[in-house]
Amino acid sequence: MKRLLIKKLIVISDVEESSREISLLDGLNLIIGENKTGKSSLIKSMFYSLGCELVFEDDWKNLVQKYILFFDYGEKKYCVIREKKRLKLFNIVNDSQFVVLSETDHFHEFCAVLMREFDISMDCLTNHGGEITATTPLLFRFQYIDQDLGWSKIGESFTNMKYIRNWKENTNKYVVGYQGEEYYKEKQNILKIKNTIQEFNVKLKYFSELLKAIQTKTNVEENIQDDGNTLDNSQIKSVFSELDNLERRKIKLGDNISEFKNVQYEKNLQLATLKMYIKELNKDHDYAMKQEDDIICPTCGTVHNNTLLDRLEIVKDVQSGNELIKQIRIELKELESQINELSEEKIQINKRYNLLKKQIERSKESATIANTFRNEGKQEIVLTGKFQRDKIIKSIVDEERNIKLIEENIKELNSSERRKKIISNFKAIYEKILHELNVPLKALKLKDFVQELTKTGSEKPRIIYAYHVALYLYNLNRIVSPFNLLVIDTPNQQGQDWKNLKSIDEILGHLLDKRGQVIIGTERETGYEKQASNVIRLLEERKTLTKKDYISHIELYRSLEQLSKLESAPQP
Repeated sequence: MKRLLIKKLIVISDVEESSREISLLDGLNLIIGENKTGKSSLIKSMFYSLGCELVFEDDWKNLVQKYILFFDYGEKKYCVIREKKRLKLFNIVNDSQFVVLSETDHFHEFCAVLMREFDISMDCLTNHGGEITATTPLLFRFQYIDQDLGWSKIGESFTNMKYIRNWKENTNKYVVGYQGEEYYKEKQNILKIKNTIQEFNVKLKYFSELLKAIQTKTNVEENIQDDGNTLDNSQIKSVFSELDNLERRKIKLGDNISEFKNVQYEKNLQLATLKMYIKELNKDHDYAMKQEDDIICPTCGTVHNNTLLDRLEIVKDVQSGNELIKQIRIELKELESQINELSEEKIQINKRYNLLKKQIERSKESATIANTFRNEGKQEIVLTGKFQRDKIIKSIVDEERNIKLIEENIKELNSSERRKKIISNFKAIYEKILHELNVPLKALKLKDFVQELTKTGSEKPRIIYAYHVALYLYNLNRIVSPFNLLVIDTPNQQGQDWKNLKSIDEILGHLLDKRGQVIIGTERETGYEKQASNVIRLLEERKTLTKKDYISHIELYRSLEQLSKLESAPQP
């Protein structure tokens, strides 16, 4: 993995024909502005551009439609644009060449491409059992303190995570490296090796069947009674040649039928999942039709738009799903036809094969078969077949040995000793930060590497702040990764304990390190403005966007929007 560095954010309003651009650097970035100056919305826009769903203020949702985010990952440069569900990812080769990596309305497709670029192997299951890659909300959940929810809960600021099975437990272990990238890569290595072993077993079956067939032919009993329907030598050779071909074809047909049945099984699973998905969409539509223009999710309480266009989007999704169901049913019908055709061919081959065997068994000349084969190089086929069979068996044994070694490594990665060491190293940093914030160490209670927040009282915001800072510093010293980023949106001053507000500034000295990137939105001067890498001041209430750069920004967005995978566009 490599370090993630956010370079530039551009937000665009078509409604007001205005925009805003902010540039960011490594080290400490301060975004200073009073309440309602837009700092929280700009901070949320960074994560929103990467596919994370957050709760924006209604004014911002109605104002801003288009988002552009530039970021570096290691030596590579990237850009992503977003409008509603549409996400488009680019690799920036140079100032005049943008390569389209992904363009989709489907969040998981975007995340799959981005995780591949990030070289992140973590895989997940949805609550319905679907396999997906890690998503951006899972990746960044510990790197963002939301202005509101972030100061009462840890790692729950994004709303599109809860449909993933065990999302808390898995990411808790991943972010500290307990079940980190090495763990998931080893799991994938086991799957790859098992696939290789399966391929070897198919080859082994072929050679074993071939050797068995030849052995059967050479061991035919010599004293067979002649019933008047025997074969001469030339006929026997021809029959054995046909038996060889039939044996090979039977094995090939069996493999093909198995492959088609596997595809058929996967298609049926897709069909069942789609039916369930459309059923849920229909429920959503029925529910939405009974609500006003704003709708409160009955599951998580999030407020969503419920305009006519939003309802039409659900209908479109249902229609798209139904079209996909039709296509899958057509494919299933074609698969069934192919399977039946191959099965019928296999039946006919078996009939022919059995007929030929009976002819051989009735032949008095079968006693000379072994000599016939030796004379025509058949013995060489036997020797070659045995050599290949033994070679395959050795390869299978070697691969099974590799699996055991990997399983031993995974066992070591999951060991209690390693867990204790990780907790000890993290606690050393965490205790230091808690001490500097005047929080009693008895408040430190970790469960699955995450701070518990029960019975923390007025100290809760300082504990949450200390935990995120400690986790950031722990990963900064542990590994170069996307976790070398921390974004903090400080709470509004109203109703806050002065100690909690003062604590934000007290430990900023730990966050100046340019090996990472820290972005803090605050209403107050911190005392670190001169030491910070970058200071952005938002001066006017409800005037975050300006008309100054709108033309250049909207032209950039449109050029990127129109770009295909074979074209280029200039960097601003």
